[in-house]
Amino acid sequence: MSHNFKPGDLALIVNSGAPENIGKTVRLVEFVAPHGEGFIHEGVMFNPRPVDTWIVESLDGSKSLVGGYIQRNIMVSSGPCRQKWLMPLRGDFTHEQQKAKEAEPCA
Repeated sequence: MSHNFKPGDLALIVNSGAPENIGKTVRLVEFVAPHGEGFIHEGVMFNPRPVDTWIVESLDGSKSLVGGYIQRNIMVSSGPCRQKWLMPLRGDFTHEQQKAKEAEPCA
């Protein structure tokens, strides 16, 4: 599902290899295309991503966002997150709301 994210958008982490990240609100910083080159972020070298990925930053001011699903030993305020694990916190949710209504049982 494409949400047409752009840098600066807010999103909610809905899935993660690091469960402590689920439920965090983040700001999208930079898109990382799949199968591109590796990159360095906050002094950590990341391998090329196999899927659409965003560099995200934690909004709670803490250094508690674990970057990616392999960086459990490095506590940083930003890091990579798969795009499919992000839910936008802006815009028109009409389509998602309609799908939710259709799934509700009739009373």
